[in-house]
Amino acid sequence: MDYTEYEERTAECMRLAISMMKKHSIATTPANYAVWFEYVSGNNADLMRAMDDVLAQHGSLTDQQSKQLYEQFFDREKDRSTLLQIRKELGNLLKQVLNVVYSGVNSSDNSHYQLQQTLQRLQPDISRQQLNDLIQEVLIETRLIASAGEAISNRLNVAVNEVEDLKKLLETSRREANIDMLTGLANRKALDDSLTRLTQQADHNGMDLAVLLCDMDSFNALNEKHGQPVGDQVLRMVAETMQNSLKGRDLIARYGGEEFVILLSDTTLANAKMIAENLRAEIAGKHLRRKDTQEPLGMITVSFGVARYTAGEGSDSLMQRVDRAVFMAKKNGRNSVCEAPPPVIF
Repeated sequence: MDYTEYEERTAECMRLAISMMKKHSIATTPANYAVWFEYVSGNNADLMRAMDDVLAQHGSLTDQQSKQLYEQFFDREKDRSTLLQIRKELGNLLKQVLNVVYSGVNSSDNSHYQLQQTLQRLQPDISRQQLNDLIQEVLIETRLIASAGEAISNRLNVAVNEVEDLKKLLETSRREANIDMLTGLANRKALDDSLTRLTQQADHNGMDLAVLLCDMDSFNALNEKHGQPVGDQVLRMVAETMQNSLKGRDLIARYGGEEFVILLSDTTLANAKMIAENLRAEIAGKHLRRKDTQEPLGMITVSFGVARYTAGEGSDSLMQRVDRAVFMAKKNGRNSVCEAPPPVIF
């Protein structure tokens, strides 16, 4: 096969990484895959020592530990390189399978020729010994054909499994390109894409479109007092509250830092304000404690800006108005909902 030793080793590391991730129930994200691929390849001694220490202490590696290792030893450029490597290996795998099939076809053609030659030697005056020899030749060629067919079948079965693993990994990568890893919500890219699409629809058919911008109150003070892990815990709580309270077709996204955006299609401004008020009250009613010390975190509050899209104003104008509304909610004492003023369209 036209398959170099380096490519074979890389493909083996790829399969071994996926196998170990399954063993430890690690999600097949690009970041996790990068960590495990580097570990099994043996190219990063520091990473190997760090992972061996964790495995020695706990016997397994959690998603959180895998994420921390990625943040410690990799960057986003490495993440993109991993995806390119996966695509390259998929191409190499398909090339390998085609070579196996091609070899099998050549073997079959050769066996067909040999059997034709044997058939021509089957004459009426053939001796017993010659007939016995011909039978042996036919048996040998038949076994070769069967063996070649079995090899092709086995290799194709293996290839199907390998391709399925790669397909799942790439599909996960594509999904995660639009997901905020901390909260599981849509990220800024997914929000921008959806906002562009929905504003264009509203321009075309007059559909009601409302936007909520949620900003957590005094979040920096919370982080400074309790630390980032507690801040992350609070962000996940807010995200989960929104997900559980809204219908599935509404987009909820992490806008950045402690800000969240909700896109409400086919929703009037009055209903959007009602939704924002209900979310504000529900979040303020939570009684959170630190997971480690059980220390109460106090009341967690958020401020909402609410805006209705006006046909022709564009997504930038809409977001500027709703951002201004959040500013006014903060100025009014926080833990409140403020409606954005209408746009000025020239």
